[in-house]
Amino acid sequence: MRATSRRPEEVIIVGGGIIGCSIAWQLSCRGRSVRILERQEPGGLATHAAAGILGPFNETDRPGPFLDLMRRSLHLYPDFVARLIEETGLSPDFEPSGILSVALSGEERGGLLERYAWQSALDPSIVFCEPDQARLFEPALTGPFDSAIYYPDEGHVFAPRLIKALLGALTRRRVPLEQGVAVTRIAPSGHGTLLVYDQEGECREAEKVILAAGALLSDIEIPGTRIAVFPVNGQILAVRSPGSFYRRVVFYPPHGYFVPKLDGTVVIGATEESIGPRTRVTPAGLMEFLSPLAGLAPELLDLPLHHTWSGLRPKSSDGFPIMGPHPECPGLFLAGGHYRNGILLAPVTGEIMADWIDGGAPDASTPFLPARFLKSDRG
Repeated sequence: MRATSRRPEEVIIVGGGIIGCSIAWQLSCRGRSVRILERQEPGGLATHAAAGILGPFNETDRPGPFLDLMRRSLHLYPDFVARLIEETGLSPDFEPSGILSVALSGEERGGLLERYAWQSALDPSIVFCEPDQARLFEPALTGPFDSAIYYPDEGHVFAPRLIKALLGALTRRRVPLEQGVAVTRIAPSGHGTLLVYDQEGECREAEKVILAAGALLSDIEIPGTRIAVFPVNGQILAVRSPGSFYRRVVFYPPHGYFVPKLDGTVVIGATEESIGPRTRVTPAGLMEFLSPLAGLAPELLDLPLHHTWSGLRPKSSDGFPIMGPHPECPGLFLAGGHYRNGILLAPVTGEIMADWIDGGAPDASTPFLPARFLKSDRG
């Protein structure tokens, strides 16, 4: 392989999606020198395909560290967005407009009440709604349903505009981003740095390397224990809505959700398919989340179809994010496995990973360290 004559980088981030860019921005804000290596288009596999929902309470069925992490990141969002707008003038359309989670039938009401009991103990602003009250929050719910929970502090962001703002901020900060670089292997140099090899045989050297390669993270050969991340295909579509009739994100679990955007589109999704590292859109997949709308919000199905797409969510073997140092390779860090919550967790992941690079040691009891996979492999 051809060795490079460049001086070692301070930090190389492998992956230019929302997670890699958020980490790079945080490190740049702290005065660190960073280079991003991206295989394709920044954010092309997951970020541009994301609905941009910011809903911690809808992403877990119990209290604990994962919910705490998501709520912490949601709390960071207003300042995160404000700083990006200040740096670039680009708005990611952050909307803390509230989220409704709907029980379609009396059978689902019991589960909704159980969720409300423990969730309202953590956040007293959460409201349990009968249908008439829920329709005050979202008039699009014209069909019959049993009940709903309203989360006033949750909302959404336009994911493609968010990463555009991050990329703009990184450009202004002169953080280099190399596209078309498919990293294949990380190896120790033998003198305290790491070597980063790409598909062309080029080798870059860095003091620290962060793998934030999303659904393709496990394709990179690394020393020691392999940290498995699996791609999960998600199908999604958008319709065009005139005016601003649709107001809030609505979950109708387990079938799907719809998200009204400020540009007049309503995003509707999404499937979860383990079909390997490929994307696809199928009529059967779209019907999974469209069929329930015929009863719940039928007017949505009469709106003009804008487009359909799919993306690859990166899922770890235990479903939780992976953040921190690799347990067997000094200088190598991982930030992956964010699955359905990469957009939501971008601000907090950037902070946590920047803390690690700065030499900090977040709570060793956190369940998100890569070392948990080493422990499970060895019993």
